Amino acid sequence: MNDTLRKVMLPLMGVTMVAALLSSSALAAGLQKVSVRLAFTAGGIDAPIFVALGKGYFKQAGLDVDVVDGNGSTGTIQAVENGSFNIGIAGLGALAQAEATSRFDNITAVMGLVQKDPSAIITLEGSGIDKPKDLEGRRFATDAGNLQDGMIKAFAAANGIDMDKVKIIITENDQQALLKHDADFINEWANPDGDHVAKYAAISPPMLFADYGVNILGSSVIVRKDWLSAHEGAVKAFLAAYAKGHDDVQKDPAAALKFFMEYRPDGDPKGIASEIKEMEKYRHTARTEGKPFGYVDPEDLKQTISLLETYSGMPKGYVKPSTVYTDKYLPAEGE
Repeated sequence: MNDTLRKVMLPLMGVTMVAALLSSSALAAGLQKVSVRLAFTAGGIDAPIFVALGKGYFKQAGLDVDVVDGNGSTGTIQAVENGSFNIGIAGLGALAQAEATSRFDNITAVMGLVQKDPSAIITLEGSGIDKPKDLEGRRFATDAGNLQDGMIKAFAAANGIDMDKVKIIITENDQQALLKHDADFINEWANPDGDHVAKYAAISPPMLFADYGVNILGSSVIVRKDWLSAHEGAVKAFLAAYAKGHDDVQKDPAAALKFFMEYRPDGDPKGIASEIKEMEKYRHTARTEGKPFGYVDPEDLKQTISLLETYSGMPKGYVKPSTVYTDKYLPAEGE
């Protein structure tokens, strides 16, 4: 480049670079920042949010989304309640309990993500436990907290099991107790807990509580009601992008895994791939099968509230389906 050309071109190049930077800044400034806290460390069930991030669905919807891992639904509910995060992923049952016991009535769920409870009775193959009544006279390994949440009692009541005829073994490692044959059954999630046991010994098909009359609604998208009122457009855009990400997970699980690992490189690829595949069967209940992704049926929510009131000590009459969930912001079909 000769001196004359340099004198002409360099200023123009500088102007172009500045314009590009300003344009980029303007674009970033135009995005609504949204902070999201998951219920737990990210797993395969969270794949849709990472697909939506990786494919730019959130940005296309005008959102700059930041996703942080959680350490339990209770912690996420508290973090959303105190304004540390705009949106959370937490159990709908846990939200109902928080509203009833801690008066966290300024939070609502706006999309159901796990609606069929993965809780199950897990046994080793050849145990002779084929139906609920077979649990009588057997050894049950569990931790004290599992007994306190009451759902094993609900399962027993719904299926005519006399818990006085079950030998309860309190342990900090129920899976190990089962594998060492110190117990005949445990109560864990069919996936991924049952999958973990199956790595070391063959198991019988898990006996899902939801298939035997006991279903607690699981993970959902939650948001403060006042933040929702002020940012309705952002919430609708977030849910539409999430649903689009979920559609892509179903179409191409392998690609979903790649996006997940891009954002969570410390994850176990094999474990995450298994979760992406297996957890899809818990997205709907019988009442919501065939309905738009994220829709929660009022009767399912009523059952969750009733079970928690009856077996988990949740104060009765305080929580109503309309106080903890709304479908107003779900994307319309085809959106």
